[in-house]
Amino acid sequence: MAQTYSIEFKEEACKRVQSGVPAAQVARELGINVNILYTWMSRFKEHPAEPFVGSGNLH
Repeated sequence: MAQTYSIEFKEEACKRVQSGVPAAQVARELGINVNILYTWMSRFKEHPAEPFVGSGNLH
């Protein structure tokens, strides 16, 4: 079964990368795949107000 992460968790991870911490290091510290983090970063940049809407809701 796929792991789910809270919106706050995803936003905090993205903010850490934006603050200058390498994505690989953030992913390793949080125990997630770096590719997942890059996907979150992409969504975070596209829709900064609501990057992770969840529950099947699209932008």
